[in-house]
Amino acid sequence: MKICFLTGNIFTIGGVQRVLSVIASELSKYHTIDILCTDDNLVIDRKMYNLNQNVNIVNPTGLRNKNIINKVFKGINRITGMFNNNILYKVLTEIYFPRKMRKKLTQYLNDNKYDLIIGAEGYYSLLLGLISKEIDAKTIGWQHSSYNAYLNNRYRYYWNQDKLFKEYLHNLDKCIVLTEEDSKLYKEKLNINCDVIYNPLSFQSKIKSKCNDKSIIFVGRLVKQAKGLDLLIKAFSLVNQEKEDWQLKIVGDGPDRKKLIKYIYKYHLENNIILLGKSDNVKKHYLESSIFVSSSRWEGFGLAITEAMECGLPVIAFKNSGPKEIINKNNENGILVPCNDVEKLANTIIELIENRRKREYIAQKSIERAKDFSLKIIIQQWCEFIK
Repeated sequence: MKICFLTGNIFTIGGVQRVLSVIASELSKYHTIDILCTDDNLVIDRKMYNLNQNVNIVNPTGLRNKNIINKVFKGINRITGMFNNNILYKVLTEIYFPRKMRKKLTQYLNDNKYDLIIGAEGYYSLLLGLISKEIDAKTIGWQHSSYNAYLNNRYRYYWNQDKLFKEYLHNLDKCIVLTEEDSKLYKEKLNINCDVIYNPLSFQSKIKSKCNDKSIIFVGRLVKQAKGLDLLIKAFSLVNQEKEDWQLKIVGDGPDRKKLIKYIYKYHLENNIILLGKSDNVKKHYLESSIFVSSSRWEGFGLAITEAMECGLPVIAFKNSGPKEIINKNNENGILVPCNDVEKLANTIIELIENRRKREYIAQKSIERAKDFSLKIIIQQWCEFIK
């Protein structure tokens, strides 16, 4: 089968890029795989996510919407929602997906005679749904964040684009989401049937953490609002008042690094919080830690959570869509905390610090749960799904 994944740029930092690389690499053992990147500034770096050489990277020009007027109208719609209705949604369609760009993409996809095309994330799922009747291949939309993050997250993601989702996702042959909760929401809100396929682990670890280092770890992009790093630092300031000998390690990079440094200094935590930056060996950092914390305000899945589990770490996470699905037995294979409750998060961290037996118990149950996200299991599901 000849399969094309449609995305922006697979060689940038992010969970979507990493998961797509893992899935595409594995499927390339059985199928011909292309990844079509629309970014005009694409720089190929296969080492970034160990992308298999069998995966073809294609980068046709002219598939980016660079129209300045459209950008202005996007901003107006995001704030007012004036085009997000039954009367003006076709104007909104043209703003996000200009006809000239759609025509060029349609021709490219048909010329290359794909059997299956998969749109990664909401934007490319919508685009694929919009042109699906004009292309010869089967189509799948693959959502990488939660329904609420996409459509109920004020001014972010696809805020005030509900009408486009209602109008075009129905045209796809199939749709993939990451959690059962999202599957129910898409059915309830948009009357769209979705299949659930989890994101796979990007590595396995025979060695497990001994949970005896006095360190807590966070792994992810440094985006303060989405990843809740302001909440995490505030919570750790409360932890530090009682446990001065513990440290917080933050692994990752992103646009809010400078803001976070100021936040760390605000709480006088510069000696207890370590910004480790982007790492090519994140497994090492997991293994040298004792507790993993996910402070995300929203999380479609939580790849770092499953990685931490694989490395034998007990996980504490805010109770949003992804973590709820992964930690399916609260206080057993992880601990869920009410969303944005900084004090509860701090108290839960302190409890695990003081109770090594509980840390080790949850860690062991986490290792068992991580098996459900093994690449072998997830790829089997993908192979069955795309038959």
